[in-house]
Amino acid sequence: MQFDNRGQIISKSAPNPVLRTIKKVLHVDSADRDTLLYYTNGEFVVYLPRTYEKVVSIRLMSAEFNTLDLAYAHYYTNGGNVPGAVYSNDNHIHSTSASNSIPNYFLIEIDGLNKVDEAAVGANRSQYPDSFFAKIATGVTQKLSTGATGISTGFIEYNDHSGMENIAKYYPPIAKLDRLRIRTRLHAQQGSQGFIYWTLDSAAGTGTAANSNVNGANYCLTFEIEYLDNGFDNFSSMQTFLRDRPESS
Repeated sequence: MQFDNRGQIISKSAPNPVLRTIKKVLHVDSADRDTLLYYTNGEFVVYLPRTYEKVVSIRLMSAEFNTLDLAYAHYYTNGGNVPGAVYSNDNHIHSTSASNSIPNYFLIEIDGLNKVDEAAVGANRSQYPDSFFAKIATGVTQKLSTGATGISTGFIEYNDHSGMENIAKYYPPIAKLDRLRIRTRLHAQQGSQGFIYWTLDSAAGTGTAANSNVNGANYCLTFEIEYLDNGFDNFSSMQTFLRDRPESS
């Protein structure tokens, strides 16, 4: 037993081991993809610089996209994200027509890592659990004009200090993570119907949107990856009187 200077029984302060985690920052650019396999930047796989083991959380720290002036919606009914797909039917997202309203946001999916549930379009009772990873508002940050005709003078900027927090936690931890499969899409494209991509070619309706400029309007994502370390940190517990300690059940 331990006693204080007044003769009362106490529980001495003692080190408590807490499993240690490490956080690494990962930068991904859509230009890093293999354009022979993933032609546009709307859907692609990127291989990571290291294999992250025992991953407990992934947070989207920041992202930069071109404006929706340069974005088009592609549906899998016209083919996948390959050079031979039909792009002539792709819709210009930033259209002011009554049948194609400008969205206030778009979504990012990361295959196998999505943690956000999504209600279905049109009051469909078939819902979509773990449907996407992050939501990006389409508010535009202005930048100096390049002076070129048809080039947007702004960009879409996201950071987790000014926008909603896009973070996913994994219990149990992910054993190994060596690649990310990323897809950008609209809410209406839920259920793997298609994706949106950005291109500098303004003639998307002619079928040359992807074929003529596959890497001209890329975007970047910055993640914070937290994973378990093979060690413990010791944190001291508080010295308390035994009578103040909660009874064990």
